[in-house]
Amino acid sequence: MDYDKSDIARNYDEARALTPDRLQQWQDVLSIHIDRRVISTVVDLGCGTGRFTELLARHFGAQVIGIDPSRRMMDQARGKPIPGNVVFRQASAEALPLQDGSIDLAFMSQIYHHLTDPSAVARECSRVLHQGGHACIRNTTRDCEFVYRHFFPLQPLIDSDLPAREDITSVFVAAGFAATAHQIVSQLVASDWPSFVQYSALRGDSFLARLSDEEFDRGMVALRAHTGSIGNDNGVTEEIDWFVFTKRA
Repeated sequence: MDYDKSDIARNYDEARALTPDRLQQWQDVLSIHIDRRVISTVVDLGCGTGRFTELLARHFGAQVIGIDPSRRMMDQARGKPIPGNVVFRQASAEALPLQDGSIDLAFMSQIYHHLTDPSAVARECSRVLHQGGHACIRNTTRDCEFVYRHFFPLQPLIDSDLPAREDITSVFVAAGFAATAHQIVSQLVASDWPSFVQYSALRGDSFLARLSDEEFDRGMVALRAHTGSIGNDNGVTEEIDWFVFTKRA
């Protein structure tokens, strides 16, 4: 998806807000697998509006380079109060403007299914990471359970665009990485169903943005109709796959 040909950047932060609970959850996940004491340089690939860039900078206290090909997303990121240890660069993940072996950690959040050439990106990660450096991938796979697939006609996009779990692992292993860790994280995306409906109406999810207006409107009608059939105070969750790879010698 070309984010510069859509209005998704304008509503992205509101629609995909990282609540304090979600921020803490992903910091905890990072802490389990990555020793922050050995991380001094991080690249946030496909950083978008910088949602995770700031989290990475605060969590590791490291120099963080946010990279994204979209001018509009970069403009949104640069318009925020930026910590002194964060810089943003507009570039492609397939051709990183970074020196060989200069990075401790490469982080990717929900960009794998947007990559034109995942193998090329894995090779670039291997090039810029030093020996023993880590690549962390946070991404929905076609195996994941998430709410939208039950209300919107997304199955063709799921089948064509979302990777299987084994696809991600095989690509990075072929690029010279060892598969260090994998887990399925159940994250809270909204505190209750009405809030989830409100976020969904902003159409900040790239799959929703690619539906026709008629398909999107029908899905929103179904979401709103579901409100009366469940407890409105129940949190809404989705599954996210989390991978950690380590560059082999």
